[in-house]
Amino acid sequence: MADAMVAVTVEGVQVDTAGEKTVLKSAARGKYSARAGKHYVRYEDASLHDKVVPTVLKFSGEGLTLIRRGAVDMQLEFRLGERTRSVYRTPYGNFDLLVETQKLDIYFKDGRGTIQAEYDLYLNDALQGHNTLNVVIDKIN
Repeated sequence: MADAMVAVTVEGVQVDTAGEKTVLKSAARGKYSARAGKHYVRYEDASLHDKVVPTVLKFSGEGLTLIRRGAVDMQLEFRLGERTRSVYRTPYGNFDLLVETQKLDIYFKDGRGTIQAEYDLYLNDALQGHNTLNVVIDKIN
């Protein structure tokens, strides 16, 4: 599929170690492209901060990478059954992140698809909570 405009809907749910549930939802228009067997969806996310954060979803049969650059700097790698490390850079300092992915389902065809992930997130080696990420990508005609 050639480059295309897409609608991106993201819902993230975190249940922290105290059992408190937080739900974040966002919807945006973005741009889809593919290179070397990998899919890319670029969009601007305004759900986490007062400022819009440029975001890239990079996915393939191997896994998912969530990249944010701007008010925060973060790259999360999701690989089924694996633990992956990265650094979360904020104006207040840097934090080590670890993602332990228990579920990762990626379906994408003809400009439409879904991504579902379940994972535990650790900040500086302390469990922050169990998370789910649900992404819907839909080609805009």
